[in-house]
Amino acid sequence: MRSTIKVFSIGFQVILRDAVMLVLIPAPFLVGVTFHYFLPLLNRFLIQHFAFTIERYYALSDGLMMLLAPILLTMSSAFLLLEESDEGISSYFQITPAGRQHYLIARIGIPALWGFFCSIIIGKVFYLSTLSFSVIIALSFVSALFGCTVAMMIVAFANNRVEGLAISKLTGITMIGIFIPWFVSDSWRWTVGILPTFWIGEIILGTSLWINLFLGTITSLLWIACFTKRFLQKINH
Repeated sequence: MRSTIKVFSIGFQVILRDAVMLVLIPAPFLVGVTFHYFLPLLNRFLIQHFAFTIERYYALSDGLMMLLAPILLTMSSAFLLLEESDEGISSYFQITPAGRQHYLIARIGIPALWGFFCSIIIGKVFYLSTLSFSVIIALSFVSALFGCTVAMMIVAFANNRVEGLAISKLTGITMIGIFIPWFVSDSWRWTVGILPTFWIGEIILGTSLWINLFLGTITSLLWIACFTKRFLQKINH
């Protein structure tokens, strides 16, 4: 554990000196503030001018901003991991007492854990709907795992930070799963269950909480395992 914290502290000092990675740390709370104050204003505008309300989707917006929290935090660590991989530092950490397991936990696991708590805070402070605390916990947990998935996806396929930025934009496609349970009722929607975000959408709806939590956890772990394997193969070559 001491080795993990030491590796994390080294990486955190690097993040503090990099403007691109540093801005991602407060970003989840900026998203929360934006959603909390902008959406009600937008809703009033739509009611006044178009007699249309988006209030029914407030729970979805709460889930979306809670999902973004761990993604943004783990993404900053993914960029750091890419930088270290490009400089050969990641290979060095694998042969130190820290080892590859502690290295990945320090770079991805700890930021994801922090993202989990940030997601809970955001869900309790910047909420627009009435999600129960159990739903907030389940949503934050799967979101943190999905943050790990996104981070490992970036480092698995990108060779440098420029490529990482491009891939991070493409990973937004995987977030479409959160919207499917809300807007698609056809049976084919279950095929999107391969995406962890689909089960996040189901969790927000509040149906079969424990089943959706389990399936969201399993799909996230499977994706994490696949991308981690590819990343380790890449840095070993």
